[in-house]
Amino acid sequence: MKVILAGYNTDTENGSVTPETISAAYARISRDPAPINELRRLSSTEVEQARRSNRTIVYKYGHGSIAEHAVFNFDILGISRLAAEALQSFRLTSFTEKSQRYIRIGEDWILPEKMNQYSSVVTDLFKCYEELLAVLLESGLSKTEAREDARYILPLATTTQMGMTVNARELEHMIRRMKAHPLLEVRDLAMALYDAVLPVAPSLMLFTEPTEVDRIAHIQPPSVSSRGEVELLSCDSDERVAEWLTVIFGEPSFERVYENLGIHDALPRFWELFRADFRLTLSATAYAQLKRHRMSTQLVSAYDSALGVTIPPSIDNAGLADLFKKEASKAADAAIGLGRMAGYLLTNAHRRQVRLCINGREFNHFIRLRDDAHAQWDIRRTAVQMISRVRNKAPLTVKMTCGKSRWKEVTGKPAQ
Repeated sequence: MKVILAGYNTDTENGSVTPETISAAYARISRDPAPINELRRLSSTEVEQARRSNRTIVYKYGHGSIAEHAVFNFDILGISRLAAEALQSFRLTSFTEKSQRYIRIGEDWILPEKMNQYSSVVTDLFKCYEELLAVLLESGLSKTEAREDARYILPLATTTQMGMTVNARELEHMIRRMKAHPLLEVRDLAMALYDAVLPVAPSLMLFTEPTEVDRIAHIQPPSVSSRGEVELLSCDSDERVAEWLTVIFGEPSFERVYENLGIHDALPRFWELFRADFRLTLSATAYAQLKRHRMSTQLVSAYDSALGVTIPPSIDNAGLADLFKKEASKAADAAIGLGRMAGYLLTNAHRRQVRLCINGREFNHFIRLRDDAHAQWDIRRTAVQMISRVRNKAPLTVKMTCGKSRWKEVTGKPAQ
């Protein structure tokens, strides 16, 4: 594991060396008559005073929002895909991760020290990956297509790397919560982030010790009986948005919005009045796409080998399904009794359940990206079922909700 503080914002006009002076200056705006730029100038010359001010305002008065003015960039290398899931569950953070879809993955993985005896299980999965990849390439698939489907057999122990951008307030929350995580790797990651940022912004890292609530937040329930891979548990009708349309237009006219809506437009915020509640059963690969939509509410169950595996059609067509299932089953059998650490041995094909509550605005955004011709096939299959279920309940609210590649077909408007 390697965490590098790659950058952070500073007051470039006044030559400050820490983002703390900007936070301290902006904290004084509401109570000091001096111009903002003058407050910044004074703060940049008094770093220790700025730090004392930050501690007082955040700790004594509880105004944590001033920490949002400090922003950090991190390089994060050598963590498992399992640990990456925990890190990327936080909403107010930006991530760009190395993709297994486009890059050939070498045998690079991480296991907790207590699991060293399972290294042969992981090695066998990587050998199977190479075998699947070779056959898929021989079948005529492109490198990207072959890598995209062969990776389904890779374990969640496979290492990854990413760039992360986050403000100090959210980072403090992340560190505190990850310190309470059941996996040692995630707790170590929390400490690495803390150690990297503390010398630069000690006054903004005050509440980093976990509480019982932080531990409760990591509880993952077992999966439950479900009616299919996509189950719509509840869904508002068109009335939720229609009520607001009536307030602003005097009539429930969806067309007043739709006639002006373009392919790159976000729906107005009042579409957030609409809610749909799903239970999804999907592979780790599809979940990796879903988790990027962090403006929704996502509650995950533990990975459950009883839910089966998702086998890419290309692997089935190449006559490799039996090999795939054999190796995936061996990994699942080895993982029995390991609790949360079982995830290291399970593959990208293994499934979990996700309780997803999503508003109409975010749902529109999700479907535009995931029911698109360029979307990864697995998450697209899920998206197609989701929009179909909702369209039956609220046809007007999602009338123009579709993948970008289907925009002209669904809306009759040019895709530009």
